[in-house]
Amino acid sequence: MRKSGIYSVFICLVVLSSCEKVWVEDLQEKALDTIRGIYEIESAVWEGADPIDIDGDGNASYDYKEECDRITVGWCPEHIVSNKSGRLYIPYIVDEGDDWEGYPLLGMHTREYRFKLEAVVENGESRLEFVLPEQNSVFVHSGYGEITLRTEVTFTTLISPDQTKEFTGPVLFKFIRTEYTSGE
Repeated sequence: MRKSGIYSVFICLVVLSSCEKVWVEDLQEKALDTIRGIYEIESAVWEGADPIDIDGDGNASYDYKEECDRITVGWCPEHIVSNKSGRLYIPYIVDEGDDWEGYPLLGMHTREYRFKLEAVVENGESRLEFVLPEQNSVFVHSGYGEITLRTEVTFTTLISPDQTKEFTGPVLFKFIRTEYTSGE
Protein backbone atom coordinates (compact mmCIF):
# COMPACT_ATOMS: atom_id res chain seq x y z
CA MET A 1 0.00 0.00 0.00
CA ARG A 2 2.86 2.34 0.65
CA LYS A 3 4.30 1.70 -2.81
CA SER A 4 1.02 2.53 -4.50
CA GLY A 5 0.76 5.71 -2.39
CA ILE A 6 4.27 6.76 -3.42
CA TYR A 7 3.44 6.07 -7.06
CA SER A 8 0.25 8.12 -6.77
CA VAL A 9 2.15 11.06 -5.28
CA PHE A 10 4.81 10.77 -7.98
CA ILE A 11 2.21 10.69 -10.79
CA CYS A 12 0.40 13.72 -9.29
CA LEU A 13 3.67 15.66 -9.11
CA VAL A 14 4.50 14.82 -12.73
CA VAL A 15 1.03 15.90 -13.88
CA LEU A 16 1.17 19.13 -11.87
CA SER A 17 4.67 20.02 -13.04
CA SER A 18 3.74 19.41 -16.68
CA CYS A 19 0.78 21.81 -16.33
CA GLU A 20 3.14 24.67 -15.59
CA LYS A 21 5.43 24.04 -18.54
CA VAL A 22 5.76 27.06 -20.79
CA TRP A 23 5.11 26.33 -24.45
CA VAL A 24 7.20 28.77 -26.47
CA GLU A 25 5.14 28.31 -29.65
CA ASP A 26 1.90 29.10 -27.80
CA LEU A 27 3.37 32.26 -26.27
CA GLN A 28 4.71 33.40 -29.64
CA GLU A 29 1.30 32.78 -31.19
CA LYS A 30 -0.35 34.80 -28.41
CA ALA A 31 1.91 37.79 -29.13
CA LEU A 32 1.44 37.56 -32.90
CA ASP A 33 -2.35 37.39 -32.48
CA THR A 34 -2.25 40.96 -31.15
CA ILE A 35 -0.94 42.41 -34.43
CA ARG A 36 -1.25 40.24 -37.51
CA GLY A 37 -4.01 40.89 -40.00
CA ILE A 38 -5.27 43.37 -42.57
CA TYR A 39 -5.47 47.03 -41.54
CA GLU A 40 -7.02 50.26 -42.71
CA ILE A 41 -6.20 53.84 -41.85
CA GLU A 42 -8.65 54.94 -39.17
CA SER A 43 -7.25 58.46 -38.87
CA ALA A 44 -4.38 60.61 -40.07
CA VAL A 45 -3.64 63.90 -38.32
CA TRP A 46 -1.46 66.64 -39.79
CA GLU A 47 0.84 67.82 -36.98
CA GLY A 48 2.20 70.92 -38.70
CA ALA A 49 1.81 74.39 -37.17
CA ASP A 50 -1.05 75.48 -39.46
CA PRO A 51 -4.00 73.50 -40.83
CA ILE A 52 -3.84 72.31 -44.44
CA ASP A 53 -6.27 72.59 -47.36
CA ILE A 54 -5.11 69.92 -49.80
CA ASP A 55 -8.21 69.97 -52.00
CA GLY A 56 -8.34 73.78 -52.28
CA ASP A 57 -11.95 74.12 -51.09
CA GLY A 58 -11.10 76.91 -48.63
CA ASN A 59 -11.63 74.74 -45.53
CA ALA A 60 -8.26 74.12 -43.89
CA SER A 61 -8.04 71.23 -41.45
CA TYR A 62 -5.63 69.11 -39.44
CA ASP A 63 -7.48 66.00 -40.69
CA TYR A 64 -4.99 64.76 -43.29
CA LYS A 65 -7.06 61.66 -44.08
CA GLU A 66 -10.22 63.61 -44.84
CA GLU A 67 -8.33 66.11 -47.02
CA CYS A 68 -6.70 63.27 -49.00
CA ASP A 69 -10.00 61.39 -49.32
CA ARG A 70 -11.54 64.44 -51.01
CA ILE A 71 -8.92 64.25 -53.76
CA THR A 72 -9.23 60.61 -54.65
CA VAL A 73 -11.60 57.78 -53.91
CA GLY A 74 -11.03 54.18 -54.76
CA TRP A 75 -8.22 51.71 -54.61
CA CYS A 76 -5.72 51.83 -51.80
CA PRO A 77 -3.04 49.18 -51.26
CA GLU A 78 -3.69 46.63 -48.56
CA HIS A 79 -1.94 47.26 -45.23
CA ILE A 80 -0.99 43.83 -43.90
CA VAL A 81 0.98 42.35 -41.00
CA SER A 82 2.08 38.72 -41.07
CA ASN A 83 4.11 36.55 -38.68
CA LYS A 84 7.45 38.05 -39.71
CA SER A 85 6.82 41.44 -41.34
CA GLY A 86 4.38 44.21 -42.08
CA ARG A 87 3.56 46.56 -44.95
CA LEU A 88 1.82 49.88 -44.43
CA TYR A 89 1.23 52.44 -47.17
CA ILE A 90 1.49 56.16 -46.51
CA PRO A 91 -0.75 58.19 -48.86
CA TYR A 92 0.35 61.51 -50.27
CA ILE A 93 -1.01 63.83 -52.96
CA VAL A 94 0.97 64.91 -56.05
CA ASP A 95 0.28 67.14 -59.04
CA GLU A 96 -0.06 64.86 -62.06
CA GLY A 97 -1.22 67.70 -64.32
CA ASP A 98 1.94 68.35 -66.33
CA ASP A 99 0.19 67.12 -69.46
CA TRP A 100 -3.04 69.06 -68.80
CA GLU A 101 -2.06 72.39 -70.36
CA GLY A 102 -0.59 73.67 -67.11
CA TYR A 103 -3.63 72.99 -64.93
CA PRO A 104 -3.06 70.98 -61.75
CA LEU A 105 -4.48 67.48 -61.55
CA LEU A 106 -4.05 66.13 -58.04
CA GLY A 107 -3.78 62.39 -57.51
CA MET A 108 -2.92 60.06 -54.65
CA HIS A 109 0.29 58.06 -54.49
CA THR A 110 1.63 55.90 -51.66
CA ARG A 111 4.98 55.29 -50.02
CA GLU A 112 5.58 51.81 -48.65
CA TYR A 113 6.60 51.45 -45.00
CA ARG A 114 7.95 47.94 -44.32
CA PHE A 115 9.01 46.54 -40.98
CA LYS A 116 10.11 43.20 -39.59
CA LEU A 117 8.82 41.66 -36.40
CA GLU A 118 9.63 38.78 -34.13
CA ALA A 119 7.76 37.25 -31.20
CA VAL A 120 10.24 36.90 -28.33
CA VAL A 121 9.65 34.74 -25.24
CA GLU A 122 11.51 35.43 -21.99
CA ASN A 123 10.71 34.29 -18.46
CA GLY A 124 7.39 32.79 -19.50
CA GLU A 125 6.20 36.03 -21.16
CA SER A 126 5.96 36.96 -24.82
CA ARG A 127 6.41 40.29 -26.55
CA LEU A 128 6.94 41.63 -30.06
CA GLU A 129 10.18 43.20 -31.23
CA PHE A 130 10.27 45.36 -34.36
CA VAL A 131 12.99 46.25 -36.84
CA LEU A 132 11.97 49.54 -38.42
CA PRO A 133 13.21 51.05 -41.69
CA GLU A 134 13.32 54.77 -40.89
CA GLN A 135 14.99 56.65 -38.08
CA ASN A 136 12.70 59.69 -38.40
CA SER A 137 9.47 57.74 -37.89
CA VAL A 138 7.82 56.66 -34.65
CA PHE A 139 6.09 53.27 -34.88
CA VAL A 140 4.02 51.97 -31.95
CA HIS A 141 1.99 48.80 -31.56
CA SER A 142 -0.51 50.80 -29.54
CA GLY A 143 -3.06 48.13 -28.69
CA TYR A 144 -4.70 44.90 -29.77
CA GLY A 145 -5.10 45.21 -33.55
CA GLU A 146 -3.91 48.82 -33.50
CA ILE A 147 -0.78 50.54 -34.85
CA THR A 148 0.25 54.19 -34.89
CA LEU A 149 2.92 55.64 -37.15
CA ARG A 150 4.20 59.21 -37.05
CA THR A 151 6.22 60.02 -40.15
CA GLU A 152 7.22 62.91 -42.41
CA VAL A 153 5.06 63.31 -45.50
CA THR A 154 5.57 65.58 -48.50
CA PHE A 155 2.38 66.35 -50.40
CA THR A 156 0.94 68.87 -52.85
CA THR A 157 -1.97 71.20 -52.12
CA LEU A 158 -4.15 73.13 -54.52
CA ILE A 159 -3.93 76.86 -53.68
CA SER A 160 -5.79 78.16 -56.75
CA PRO A 161 -7.31 76.59 -59.89
CA ASP A 162 -3.95 76.83 -61.63
CA GLN A 163 -1.41 76.76 -58.79
CA THR A 164 -0.11 74.17 -56.31
CA LYS A 165 2.24 74.22 -53.35
CA GLU A 166 4.23 71.45 -51.64
CA PHE A 167 4.27 70.92 -47.89
CA THR A 168 6.39 68.61 -45.75
CA GLY A 169 5.67 67.77 -42.15
CA PRO A 170 4.68 65.13 -39.61
CA VAL A 171 1.48 63.12 -39.94
CA LEU A 172 0.24 60.73 -37.23
CA PHE A 173 -1.48 57.70 -38.80
CA LYS A 174 -3.63 55.31 -36.79
CA PHE A 175 -4.18 51.90 -38.37
CA ILE A 176 -6.81 49.48 -37.08
CA ARG A 177 -7.17 45.82 -37.92
CA THR A 178 -10.23 45.06 -40.03
CA GLU A 179 -9.55 41.38 -40.63
CA TYR A 180 -7.63 38.81 -38.64
CA THR A 181 -5.27 36.56 -40.63
CA SER A 182 -3.22 33.54 -39.65
CA GLY A 183 -0.08 35.39 -40.63
CA GLU A 184 1.55 33.08 -43.14
